[in-house]
Amino acid sequence: MFSKFAAIDYQGNNIFQLIVNKFYLLSIVSLLIQSVFWQLTLRKIDLSVAYPLTAINNLFILILSYAIFNEEITFTNILGVSIIMIGIVVQNIKCEET
Repeated sequence: MFSKFAAIDYQGNNIFQLIVNKFYLLSIVSLLIQSVFWQLTLRKIDLSVAYPLTAINNLFILILSYAIFNEEITFTNILGVSIIMIGIVVQNIKCEET
């Protein structure tokens, strides 16, 4: 989200102005924090379980894009996110061994 705010806020064509943009800097800090939490998560959860769950971000991004940036949600957006969510559920179903 901070990257989108940085893109909206950026008014120049000087790369230095972008780099010192407060939203761009917040985006970098957010990525750093996210990577630390990702490492902590992988210490407790198998990668094969944790990584597919990152696809839930697609749902959050769709909702927040609509709520914050007034972006349109189309049928194909909903269909795509639904297919991803179904895939996550199917992938995490534990099959009983017979």
